[in-house]
Amino acid sequence: MQLSAFHTTSVEKNGDAGEHFLDCTMVKFINVNKAFNAHCKPLININLEVSRGEVLVICGPSGAGKSTLLRTINRLERIDSGEIIIDGKNLYDHKTDLTALRAEIGMVFQQFNLYPHKTALENITLASRKVRGLSRTHADEKALHLLERVGLAHKSTSFPVHLSGGEQQRVAIARGLALDPKIMLFDEPTSSLDPELTSEVLDVILKLAEEGMTMMIVTHELGFAQKVAQRIVFMDSGKIMETGTTKKMLVNPEHARTREFINNILHI
Repeated sequence: MQLSAFHTTSVEKNGDAGEHFLDCTMVKFINVNKAFNAHCKPLININLEVSRGEVLVICGPSGAGKSTLLRTINRLERIDSGEIIIDGKNLYDHKTDLTALRAEIGMVFQQFNLYPHKTALENITLASRKVRGLSRTHADEKALHLLERVGLAHKSTSFPVHLSGGEQQRVAIARGLALDPKIMLFDEPTSSLDPELTSEVLDVILKLAEEGMTMMIVTHELGFAQKVAQRIVFMDSGKIMETGTTKKMLVNPEHARTREFINNILHI
């Protein structure tokens, strides 16, 4: 499978992926630690930078700390020590407006988390009206545009119960985009979908990548990662074991544990 055109263009124009993203950090973890108890430490000395416009895939076995790492970015999980910097703002600085900062971060979960009593349109407009203060008319116009963007303009008046799993997840993506976030976080967005519905969600994410959206994606879909991501991070037992360009990580990872995991996923 070939790398995506988006990835190739970035490399050709800038020499290598790292050079393209130099000095434009969107997310930075500095010695971040998180423990639920003495025996469960999902994040151990995490140091990681994600650059503006970069698509980063995080992979690893269950319990590696991937979802916890993602959830610390908007403080759905609090850290025990270290620093997290989002677009130049320290997440734990008392001067940081957490509500405003969270509005810059879109998140799509494994489960769709749509309000069952609201239509697709209403699920998307809620945040725009409550957080951004948009009028109903403006919020509706924006939501319709987003539904069109994810291929669901014809489902605006449908309730979640009348949508397939793939359609619900695409509505969830549109909802995440409604606040015009600077970064989108995806926590295994296709894990609860039937295989035949997975591609429609991944196609939407691929389009976002082509448009230059900064994204962090927890996924085991490594074939998709090859199309969409500039870098892959491999986590195990709460630690970042290895990180590198997508091509390097999938073709020639350095760490034995990384090779074992990737070979098992790709059935090499």
